[in-house]
Amino acid sequence: MTITRNLFFVLALGVAVAVPRLAFAQYGGQGLGSALSSNPMSHQGQVKPGVDDMQANAATETPFKIIKDVELGLKDADPTVRVTELEKLRFLQDPKVNQLLTTSLSDPDVRVKIKAIDILGAREANDAVTPMSTMLFLRSTEPIVKLHLVAALGRIGDSQGTLPIMQYLGEDQDERGRGTAVFALGEIGSDKAVPLLNAVVAQDQSQMVRRLAKEALQKVSGEMPTERAKTIAANTNKDNEPTDQKLAKLREMDKKMSDMER
Repeated sequence: MTITRNLFFVLALGVAVAVPRLAFAQYGGQGLGSALSSNPMSHQGQVKPGVDDMQANAATETPFKIIKDVELGLKDADPTVRVTELEKLRFLQDPKVNQLLTTSLSDPDVRVKIKAIDILGAREANDAVTPMSTMLFLRSTEPIVKLHLVAALGRIGDSQGTLPIMQYLGEDQDERGRGTAVFALGEIGSDKAVPLLNAVVAQDQSQMVRRLAKEALQKVSGEMPTERAKTIAANTNKDNEPTDQKLAKLREMDKKMSDMER
């Protein structure tokens, strides 16, 4: 009787040991980062290299999928996550991209707002000029944000940004801010800015700002190409044409476009 009880105890113990092992193997075990693992993040180690790489995803995923992911990411409480999500939109060609970027102009975190502004400027998003100009008028807009707004408006080059930048130039007392403003006015190239730029050349205390204002006047008159024109000239396929001739043609084109806007 004792032998029978011992035999039964050994068999029961063997089953008790085998069942957890079977379950452990069935659900992956620690090596696969299952719920049985002592490390709740161990499953992250199973992600293959490159899967989370932003550029790789942009190259393989559809714009619809990327936008949906970004919309979800922009709801994250961490501002650094929202900044990363916005960066995914920089080179994406879809009508909804500028809408998402423009919406992010009202983000409570300065870093997110600046990222949205810079990307809109790089994309030369004309439809963002009005909301960006409105932000320049608001007293609640942070000084560093205004600086990025001015630079972005200059990069976009839309004449609607001229008056807001002129007002900013008249109010800002910082040398870097004034320099950025006169440079942006030169990039836009509107004749409306000429009287103010002449006043800056004659009166501004900063040698750097006066020099930038002179260059801005030359851009407005077509004597000097804008940065956009230089970029186009550098990327042109006409390799046999000297750079100075390319820039001369671009200056002429800039002047014609300015005349058409009058």
